[in-house]
Amino acid sequence: MIADVDGPLRIVGGGMARLATGPDDRLALQPATEDSTELFIGPGWVDLHAHIYDGMTSLSVHPDRVGLAVGVHVLADAGSSGAATIDGLAKYVRPTARTEMRAWLNIGSHGLVDMRETADLRLIDVDSALAAIDRHRDFVCGVKVRSSGAIVGNMGLQPLQLGRLVARAAGLPLLVHIGEAPPLIDDVLDLLDSGDVITHCYHGKPGGPWLADGQPGPALRRAVERGVHLDVGHGGASFSFAVAERAIAAGYPPNSISTDIHIRNIDGPVYDLATTMTKLLACGMELTAVIAAVTAAPRQILRLPADWLDADGVPRHGTIFRLAAAAPDRPEYRDAVGQRRVPDRHIIPVATITAGQVELCRAAISG
Repeated sequence: MIADVDGPLRIVGGGMARLATGPDDRLALQPATEDSTELFIGPGWVDLHAHIYDGMTSLSVHPDRVGLAVGVHVLADAGSSGAATIDGLAKYVRPTARTEMRAWLNIGSHGLVDMRETADLRLIDVDSALAAIDRHRDFVCGVKVRSSGAIVGNMGLQPLQLGRLVARAAGLPLLVHIGEAPPLIDDVLDLLDSGDVITHCYHGKPGGPWLADGQPGPALRRAVERGVHLDVGHGGASFSFAVAERAIAAGYPPNSISTDIHIRNIDGPVYDLATTMTKLLACGMELTAVIAAVTAAPRQILRLPADWLDADGVPRHGTIFRLAAAAPDRPEYRDAVGQRRVPDRHIIPVATITAGQVELCRAAISG
C-alpha cells in the first residue's frame, strides 16, 4: 500500500497504519503494530471536552493553541457558553480559529462566566436554551451540565433534570460532569440515557462511581449497559491514575479520551491531548483503542462524518504521530491527585493533514 509523496498525499486502506520508507522514497503503509518506531497515521484527532471561549471566560484558551498545533482537528467546547453567551462564541471566536469547533451548550444561561452557573434557578432558562440550539444547529452538539456539589449548591438534581429536558426536546446528548456529592452519583447516573456522556469518569474524589476493584458500581453498570459513554475529561482535578488503571484492568476503558483543557491546567498536568492519550496508554489501554477514543468514538458522539479518506484515498483529515521511547520536553506525567507515572511509550503529534495538505505540529517544529 502506497502513499504518493510527490503530489497530494494518497492512502490505500482506511484504518490507522504505520508509515515507513519504501521503494523509490515513497511512503509504504504497513499494518500498525505497537512495537513500531516509525510514524503512524490515522484520522484527525478530536477533543470532546475543552474550554476555548477565548476572551470571554477566565478559563478559556484560544482554539488553535490546543487544536491543529498539537494534532487536534476538532475541539468541542464543554459548556463555556450558555444560551445568553453562545452567540459570541459562534460569532467572534469560531471564525478566528483554523481548528474546527463544536459546542456543548451549558444549561446555565451565562455558561462559565459564572463558575457556579447552576446554583440559582434564575440562571437556567429552558426556552432560551432551546432557542439557542435552534439558532446554532450546525454548531451545538449537545447540552452540558456540571452535576456536583460545589457547582449546584442547594439545587441538587434540578440542573440535570432541566438539562435533560432540553437535550431530549432538541434530540441531542448530554455531557454530564460528575464530581463530589451532593447530588449522589447513583441519582445522577440513573438520569442518563443511551448516547449521553459521563465526563471525569476516572476522578479520584469521594463518592465516585467505581468499586474498589475497578468494577463499576451498580448505577454505573446500568448506565453503561444502557449505552452511556465514558469520557476521561482529565482537567486539573478530575483524573486519577489509580482509578483509571483499576477500571481498565477490569475491562472498562473510556469510550473517549478528552482533556478538559483550560488556562489553569495547560501548563500542567494536562498540557495537550497527546499527553492525556499517553497517560491512558500507560494505564493499560492498547494503542489502537487509544486512537479510536480520540477519533471514531468522539466523531460518533458529535455526529461527524467517520470516513477520513475520499474516494481517491486523499485524507479529508488526518494526524501523523510517532510513538517514542523518550519523553517529550516537559515535566513528568502527573494526574490530578498528584500521583506520577513514567510511561515507556509517548504519543507525540508530528503533523496534521487537511485535504492532502501537510502541516507540522508544534512539537515537530520545536523538536
